[in-house]
Amino acid sequence: MAFGAKVAAVEFAGDEVRVVVASTGRRPELLEAHAATAVYETPEERHDALGRALDEVLGRVRRRPSAFVLCADASRATVRTLAVPFRGAGRVAKAVPFELEPHLPFPLEELALDHRFVAEIGGETEVLAVGMRRTNLEEPLALLEAAGIEPEAVNLDVCGLTALWRARRHPAKGLEAVLHLRENGACIAVLHQRALAFFRYLPTGGPALRENPARMAREVQNTLRSFMAQWRGGGEIAELNLTGADLTPEEVEAFSQALNLPVIPSVMLDGVRGGRVILHRDGDSARFNRWESALGVACAASGSEFSFDLLQSERTWERSAGGLVAHLLFSACIGLVLVLGWGFYYYGTASRNRHVTEEIRAKIEQLKGEIDTMSKAGLGPDVDVTPFGDPPVIDLLKEIGARMPANKVTVTEVKIAPPGAQSPWLSISGETPNAADFNQVFEDLKKSSMFKVADDANIKLQGAKTFFRVRAVRPQEEVSTNEAKP
Repeated sequence: MAFGAKVAAVEFAGDEVRVVVASTGRRPELLEAHAATAVYETPEERHDALGRALDEVLGRVRRRPSAFVLCADASRATVRTLAVPFRGAGRVAKAVPFELEPHLPFPLEELALDHRFVAEIGGETEVLAVGMRRTNLEEPLALLEAAGIEPEAVNLDVCGLTALWRARRHPAKGLEAVLHLRENGACIAVLHQRALAFFRYLPTGGPALRENPARMAREVQNTLRSFMAQWRGGGEIAELNLTGADLTPEEVEAFSQALNLPVIPSVMLDGVRGGRVILHRDGDSARFNRWESALGVACAASGSEFSFDLLQSERTWERSAGGLVAHLLFSACIGLVLVLGWGFYYYGTASRNRHVTEEIRAKIEQLKGEIDTMSKAGLGPDVDVTPFGDPPVIDLLKEIGARMPANKVTVTEVKIAPPGAQSPWLSISGETPNAADFNQVFEDLKKSSMFKVADDANIKLQGAKTFFRVRAVRPQEEVSTNEAKP
């Protein structure tokens, strides 16, 4: 969460629609939080009622965000820790779907998938793979589309909660466990160093913890034992952090004794700028992370280790349709050969592949026809199409965050120039107490494929600090040598 951006997160929590607008950065701020409940009489009316509730909530938003993200329910997610038998980000990413497929009770094609690296252990790469069936995403995405919103990412509530919790703490060595209480359930997450190594949804929620702490303790103990039984990275879990409830000392002590671990409770919204206003407005500081999940997802979208995106596989599908056609044709041919020896099961798989291949072919032909029509009509010499090839703002922020880590430099401002502006496309300003760290970060920044960095960075020494401004243009553009003075 090192970069500032105004991001809105939408969460469908049962019949309640919540929208949170956050100003992200090293110190995130909750700008707005609105909710509305869908009112309907029959199940058939629920979808339209949710749409009306979403329109009502969006109508209350006063600050226009630069991007929207969707906060999805972790209870519907599929999560697996995989040991991929080799290293390298590219090779591991290609292997994750095939390593995950044997663990799924449904076809891989039905899963929206993303993953994060956990650790390299014994020559293998530990990966946390997170997915959700596309059918579970159809309704919320359709509601957002009907409201005129195209979400930049789809993340899970447990990832947002863990991102918000981590942002309020100093990184610790070894394993950390945190239990996030919700109204109708809970999520337990385990972190290794800064990476999310494991999480699981628990059906026992915050109210049940107060009524029967021993039951929740058993659920947590069984979950942690299951994790430790398959974890190969070493270390022990020495305490349990707990978020979402303002427990009394007696309640904390009862839960800690039943769990046989120290318990550290917190209400995260109480430590976020703007959060106390919402707590005071709602009149209850123990709402079981009512707003924190969407707030965390919004903040994670601007650059975080917990920024999963279940739309990533959808974007990959659209952007590489031509390559997928060849891949699916090859898979179909293999299926036709295997059917001779292995029966009708593989024949069904090949038939599905052929059906998908024909759909992709038809879509490609449709797109070619539209492109030909647009080419004949022409856009005119006054239309600048350059911005349409620019990557999304969130992708740019993630790239800058990866190449300018917060432990070396502090980025204070990132400017993106509008089309036709005389200034550079990107302008990155910041400071560092160590000039050598800036030189190293600057060289790493020049390796990016998203933009081309000017060699003449503007550097100013003031006391023990070094202030800098870096200019960058699109990869196909030339860097001007005439920079305006700051």
